[in-house]
Order: sequence, then C-alpha cells, then structure tokens
Amino acid sequence: MRTSAVVKPIVKWIAAALAAAVLAAAPVTPAAQAGGGHHHRPGRPVFAEPLPASLWLPGTAAAHRIRYTSTGFAGRPVVVAGAVFVPEGTAPKRGWPVISWAHGTVGVADPCAQSVGGRSARDVTYLSAWLAAGYAVVATEYEGLGTPGPHPYLHGRSEAYGVVDMVRAARTVERSLSRTWLAVGQSQGGQAVLFTGAMAHRYAPELDYRGAIATAPPSQWRTLIEVARPFEPAAPAIPNVLLALEMLGATHPRTFDPASHLTPAGAEVFARARTEICFTALSQLLAGRTAAEVYAVDAAERERLTRLMEREADIPIVRHREPVFIAQGTADTVVYPPASKTTADKLAAAGSHVTFRFYPGADHSGAMSAALPELLTWAAARVGK
Repeated sequence: MRTSAVVKPIVKWIAAALAAAVLAAAPVTPAAQAGGGHHHRPGRPVFAEPLPASLWLPGTAAAHRIRYTSTGFAGRPVVVAGAVFVPEGTAPKRGWPVISWAHGTVGVADPCAQSVGGRSARDVTYLSAWLAAGYAVVATEYEGLGTPGPHPYLHGRSEAYGVVDMVRAARTVERSLSRTWLAVGQSQGGQAVLFTGAMAHRYAPELDYRGAIATAPPSQWRTLIEVARPFEPAAPAIPNVLLALEMLGATHPRTFDPASHLTPAGAEVFARARTEICFTALSQLLAGRTAAEVYAVDAAERERLTRLMEREADIPIVRHREPVFIAQGTADTVVYPPASKTTADKLAAAGSHVTFRFYPGADHSGAMSAALPELLTWAAARVGK
C-alpha cells in the first residue's frame, strides 16, 4: 500500500478533530443535556467530536459525531444524536447542499444508534452516492436512540423535528454546509421525511428547504394492518409491532400498557428489544414464532391500536410547499405497495407536487438502488446543480 493512501485518511481525521475541538472542549451543562433549560433553541449542538474513521462513508473528507437539541414527541426539549459527513473536494461558493438522511428501522435500544454501531452495507452504498454527487450528508438518530429517553418508533412529529434540527446543528459544527437542503429517507425514514415536508418551512424558516425523497414509506395504517394481519394467531410474529408498542407506551403512558398486549414470551422479547437487541437480532429471535406466541390482542384492542397508529404515525395529508418524490418497489413485502400510491395520490389531491414511481421487481431495500439514478437527477434540479 502506498504511504499516501494511509496518511490521507489520518490527516482528514486530525482536521476533523481540530474542527470539532471548540465545541467538544466546552463543558456541556446538565441544562444543555436536558435540552436547553428555560430557553429552548432547537438545533443547538451540545456536544461534538470526530467520528471514528471506521464509521466514515466512502468519499468523506471530514465527519463528526454530535448531540443536539430538538423537540420531542411531547413537545418538550430533548437531546438527539447524529453524524455529519462532508464530501471530498472544494465546497461550492454557498456551501455544500445538504441531505438530511432519515434511516430505516434499526430498533429502539440505545446500542442501535448508527453513529456508534455503524450502518448497513445497503445504506453505506446509498449515502456514498449522495456524497459523490456533491452533497453533505447529515444523519439523525431520532429521539431516544443513543440518548436518554425512549425512542418513539414511527412517531412522525418526533422524527421530523430530529430531521430538521439535524441540519441546524450540522451547519453550526461544519461551516462549509449550505442553507439549502433536502430530506431523504427510507422506510421508517421515508415516513419521517413526509412528516418533515409538511412542517419544514414553518419549523425552520431560516433554512432553505427544497423537498423530500421517500423510498418505501409505511403509510395508510388501517390498510396496512388489514393486509399484514399482524395479530392473526397463526401468522408469523412481526417484529415491528414490538417496536410500535414501545412508541405507544411512551406517548400514552397513562392509557396504554404494552405488557397487556403481550404474552409472557412476548414480554420477555419486548424487554430485550427495549434495552439491548437491534432489529436484525430481534427478527432472528422471533423467526418461526407465531403471532399467538407473542401478542395478546383481541379485535377491540386491534381497533384501538389501529386508531393510535393512524393518529401518531399516518403521514399527514396536507399541501407541501416543496415537491415530494415517493419511490416504491412492487415486490415489497414490508410496506404494502398500493398504500404508497394511495398516499401519493392523496398528497397530490391536497395540492402537493408529487412524483411517484413504482419500480418493478424491487423489494423493500431494492427500491433504494433502483430509484437512485432518478433521485439524483431530481435532487440536482431541486438544488440547482
């Protein structure tokens, strides 16, 4: 190996360390950790350090691991974690346009935070393409992943706050980033960016938001639950349901008890999912188990669960001020493909400018790679590349 090939990433890492030194050296007060005390300012970094080189995306020139203030599901200040990736090369005059990345399902336990544990090969390949196209990538962990408090999985408003405030915080830590940004997400993150697009201008008017890209976003929860039949006794136990129960327990602590919807075996798995295991391990743990072995949900409880998911997780059907691109694989067995089309049609009827594409034969993950060339072209037009 050439010496320069070894020295280059080390030099970049040192440069990133120097860039973060001022923020990292400043003590973080308990009030800051709690979200800013009496003067909540969303998007304020409270901690920054260089991201270890082993967690960098290919094509990264500098990277930071940060914590920042945001707004939680209850409307109160929280601290959220995330990572910032700066592309190689010289920044444009007005700075690197920003992709605020909203990741798919990883779990609800703190060890699932990707700024600590790393990302899947699928996501690394996808995000590296955005870096290579000349975008900075800023990646929220959402509320409660790697930070105090529960992660309210699929709670749309909480996710959207984290996506927006990640841009604010990243621009403070890394001065080469532009005000211009797009929200881009997959699966859970696809749902998150469609919530983001509905409130980005109102929540962060100082930023220059240009649109949302959602691949395989879960939506139309009543239809999805009817099709997936997650509580049919003989059906396979769906791990995502456990994660949704965590969200509903956190957001409705006085009226919703996850334990009352679980068998003893399900409660044991649920406890581990909350504290120690991530989605892949959870899926393996439930493999071969039926819904009856894990969930204790009758018809009345199913209806209540459906209504709660519609309230907290269904994508708002409103007019987006900026365009939306929704990409959906036809072979997706996680998200019901016709539901994505229904959501796109309803957003368009509400006055949003929506581009919708089916990608024949693409499964839940495959929609990302299948759509990528078209997404890059669409994004370039949105930011004026």
